Order: sequence, then structure tokens, then C-alpha cells
Amino acid sequence: MKRFKKTSIFRQLRILSLKHMIVPTIMSITAILFLTYINFDGIFNPVTYQNSFDAYSAYTDGTDNIHLHLGELKYTGYNIMKGNKVKYVYFYELSGDKCMFYKLDMNYDSVADIPRVLTDVEISAKVMKTDGITKNMMESFAQSINWNLEGLESVCFPVYVNEHEYNPTIYYIFYIMLASIVFYSLYPLTSNLFIVIAPHTHPAYRRIRVYYPDMKYDELVDMINDNFQNNVLVTAGKMYVTDLFFINLGPREVSIIPLDQIVLAYDHGQLLKFLGIHIRMSHTLHFRGYKKVKILASGKKATHTTIITDYIRDKYPTIIWGHTKENILAYQQILATERANE
Repeated sequence: MKRFKKTSIFRQLRILSLKHMIVPTIMSITAILFLTYINFDGIFNPVTYQNSFDAYSAYTDGTDNIHLHLGELKYTGYNIMKGNKVKYVYFYELSGDKCMFYKLDMNYDSVADIPRVLTDVEISAKVMKTDGITKNMMESFAQSINWNLEGLESVCFPVYVNEHEYNPTIYYIFYIMLASIVFYSLYPLTSNLFIVIAPHTHPAYRRIRVYYPDMKYDELVDMINDNFQNNVLVTAGKMYVTDLFFINLGPREVSIIPLDQIVLAYDHGQLLKFLGIHIRMSHTLHFRGYKKVKILASGKKATHTTIITDYIRDKYPTIIWGHTKENILAYQQILATERANE
């Protein structure tokens, strides 16, 4: 493998690539932690239990999403209405000497339609601590059998089974989001890591290879680096003009273009504001060359862009300056002529 000379261009490319790795690294690590912490397999493929006692044992072991295959559930006589229709129905099961309450999603037009006994029941549900609504139901249920709430609670599990709260769709969406974050973070991570290891492969070099079709790629990289090291004529705000190239080593991007290949150039200014207060003007230099090559140098001060543009205007008077419809049309016509002559 060819060994390239160390240059400021390589150094800036590595710094930028490391910066670009920060966000995808944080996102992928966070997503992996969520994927590890949340028991998605237990949610998507819950273990099947045959009675309430086993369901409660699973809950105490940390599994609250379960699948149940029960022989019989009995109606408590209590339900939750939505308007005039039944929305949820409370049933119970006796497991040994313990009682478990079940809140099931059941839609009926009237209370009279609710079955008093359910047999051979299969549901996927979530085991939850007894909430206020369920406790109110238990108190009414206890009174209906001539008990009090304390007596009923003494023979009941401290949890109940809620069919409505088992909602794997939300977890499917969350899982897909997390997996997508990990998957889509791999590209910026690997591509930027590759630039850190081999900065000569950065698009800043590869983009202008079309201008030197007869030159080997490693020779092109060396030529640019040597020219930058030895022939800088003007510098301002991390922008450099050599006898051959415009080179930007900015905090946001590194860009390179041969000066004699620039067709159109313009400066775009943007007023930066915070809470309505004008902070400063930020300038971006745009260069469009032959072969549809486009580069920019962003986040620059007006004085720095003026130094660079004044010099290039003077040395390369054929460059079209300004972002107008007429100039864009002229640039497109030049490219069309170039393609026709190839």
C-alpha cells in the first residue's frame, strides 16, 4: 500500500470524519442498549402459561407480557362501558387457593350479551399491578359476595391481567425504529472510519479525478498535496488558493477544485439570528466547474470571502460570477457545449 505524505489536508479530513462519527455512534449505541434492555422476543413471542399461578410466577421473575391458555374464566358481574356499549369485561380465575382478575377486551351491545363463563380461553396480555379502577371493581365484587375488600385481597394475587395493555404493534414499530437506527448508522460510521484510516479516498480528491483522466489516482493525490504544501498564494479563513487549486479546509467540509476548471462562482450570505437578535452574517462560496463538479466553502466571514474572490476574479476573468438565472443558463449552455465536443 502506498504511503502518502502527511499534510494538513489529511489532518482536516480525519478531524471532520471523527466529528461525523460522533452522532451515529451515540445513536447506534443508544439503540443497541434499548434492543438489549427491552425483551422484544418475550413481547413478540410470549411464553404460554396454563394458569394464573404460573402467570404470576412469571411476573415475579420479570416477565409481564404473557400468553395464557386457560380452561375457564368466570364473569365478575362488572365491566367498563363506552357509551351504551360494553368495552371491557372483568373475569376471574381460581388458581389453587388464589384468585386472579382478568380485564378482557370484549365488545357487546349490552350487558346481557356478556357470557357468564368462558371456556378454553387463549389470550395474550400484560400482567400489571392492581390499579385504582380494578381495585374499585374488587371492592364492589367483594360486597356482592358478602366479603370486604381486605378479605378479598388476602386471597387474590397483587396483580391482574390486562388484555388491552398487551400491544405488540407499538413495540414492533419501536423495534423497527431501533433496528433502522443501527442499520443506517453503519454507513456513516464505516465510511467515516475508512476516511480516518485512508484520507486519500475522500470525495474531495475523488470528485476532481474527472479532470485528470490520464493520471493515476495516487499521483493525483500527491500532486494536490505537494501543490498545497509548496504553492499557496492566498489564504483566508481556512481557504487556500494555490497556483492550481482552490482548497477549503473548513470546519464543515473539505473541498478542492482546479482553478482553471471553474465556470461559475457566487457568494451566498445568510444572516444568523438567535431569539430575533442578529448575530452575524455567514457566507458560503459556491464553485461550479466543468463535468458538473460542484463544491462549496461554508461558514465564512465576509472579509475572508472577499479576499479569495477578489484574487480569483483578477486571475481568472473568464469565470462567471453571481447566482442569477442568466448566469445559471450560461453555465448550463457551457456544459452542454462541453458534452457535445467530447
